Amino acid sequence: MLACVGCGQAPSIVTGSVTKGGQALQVSEQGDIQIHFIQEENGTMTGQTFMASIDPSGHFEAEVPAGDYRIAVQQLDPYPNVDKLKGQFDQNKTPIKQSIKGGDTLDIDLSQYEK
Repeated sequence: MLACVGCGQAPSIVTGSVTKGGQALQVSEQGDIQIHFIQEENGTMTGQTFMASIDPSGHFEAEVPAGDYRIAVQQLDPYPNVDKLKGQFDQNKTPIKQSIKGGDTLDIDLSQYEK
C-alpha cells in the first residue's frame, strides 16, 4: 500500500527494510507495520507525508520525492489501535531523519535509535 498526502514533486521509488535488533517486526493478521516519510524544511514538518506498509520480512517500497524527511514507524497490532513501539517512533518523537535523493535504499534498525 502506498499513499501520498500533499503531493508536489514527482516521487521516486525508495526501498529498504525496517528491523529491530536485526529481526523483522512481527504483527498478527489484524496488524500492520507502517513507515511514514514526513517532509521537513529547515527542521520543520511541511505537512507532506508519504506512507508505505512494511511486509512480514521487514521490507518496504515507497514513492517519495527528493528532500529531507523525518521517518516514523508504527507497529500497529491490532490495527489501528495499539502501537507496539509505544509511540517512540511516531512523527513527533522519532529520532530518524534522512535526506532522500531518489532511488535510495534505506535499511533502518530501530534498536540503533532506542534510548
